[in-house]
Amino acid sequence: MSAGLFAIYHFGGEANLYPLAYYGLKAMANRGDRAVAYILSEAGLRKLEVDLDKEPETATAPGRAAVGCVSTEECCWEHGGSVVCSFGPERPHLGEKPRRTAYVGISAEGRLYAYRPPELWHLAVGAHGFDFALVATETAAIEVLGGEARRSLRGGELLVVDRYGVGSSGGAEPEALCALDLIYAARLDSKVDGVEVAQVRSALAKRLAARVKADVDVVVGVPETGVYYASWLARELGRWCHPAFVATARGRSALLDEIKERIATVQLKANVVESAVRGQRVLLVDDSLISGLTVRQISQLLRGKAGAKEVHVAVASPPLRRRCPYGVKMPDESHMVFNHLSREEVEAALEVDSLVSLDLEDLKAAVGRPLCVFCLAGRA
Repeated sequence: MSAGLFAIYHFGGEANLYPLAYYGLKAMANRGDRAVAYILSEAGLRKLEVDLDKEPETATAPGRAAVGCVSTEECCWEHGGSVVCSFGPERPHLGEKPRRTAYVGISAEGRLYAYRPPELWHLAVGAHGFDFALVATETAAIEVLGGEARRSLRGGELLVVDRYGVGSSGGAEPEALCALDLIYAARLDSKVDGVEVAQVRSALAKRLAARVKADVDVVVGVPETGVYYASWLARELGRWCHPAFVATARGRSALLDEIKERIATVQLKANVVESAVRGQRVLLVDDSLISGLTVRQISQLLRGKAGAKEVHVAVASPPLRRRCPYGVKMPDESHMVFNHLSREEVEAALEVDSLVSLDLEDLKAAVGRPLCVFCLAGRA
């Protein structure tokens, strides 16, 4: 998934920025398990490896500005006394305007930069009173700090922040958003260009409900993202949405490379509540389908361990078919099940009674914005 970028600037001189950087990054833990922050003070630029599981009770790091990112891979680098944290296929310097790479950074002169490319990666700008300027991939990251998310940056817009204020250059209507960000990666309580992610997902769920032909008794969602889709499907179908799983650990299983790692993550985040599904015809809802390992494993738990009578599956996106060329970490295309099997063969391989998913037209109609659907569009 795409990284979560974060930046903060204090107009009143140096302050302890570490708690703000920590919680700004933790608010985007949905985007990865590696977090790093850089804080600029009179003593220079300081790099901090951030442990998102360890609360910053006594940690201090005074500074005027800070940037950082949450990702599955390294996304910040230093150069000549400056630092850039970015996501995308390019490796820009501060002040440059690449086509498909978003970044935040601090220059050697102490200016803070934030750039949203013309297409793909969202950034929002906000404020906390008159003291702090805030920039983040997710508007929710600004809000959890007590700030106000003022607006999304325009596509191609560059912000430069220093002690004298905030300057902006360039920018136009964003050309295309990442479909997977809206379907899966973004927080439910964030907004992208003024549209709440939850609104997009409820619209997808309503369209998905129209495709479900199986007669089911209960609807359950694959943690975590699938649960919200499941609640809307249940509402549309007039069925109960049961909390059927208990998570021991949080983790994004869909985009992990290693099969063993994925299976372990699924097991830890979805232990089934047997009484919720025993003897029932179950509709299992997930956000996306790549290899099908997650759905297959949970289907086996529902049927074999918990005694579900039938397991039907509904997926709130078209199946993934191609790796993202713009930086989103994904399994190899050879692991994407719809590249090898027909829908009927996929149902048999996943050991489910039926399988429905959205198509590209459903997705585009539900979102209502130009989308990048390269990973969902099949082979050219």
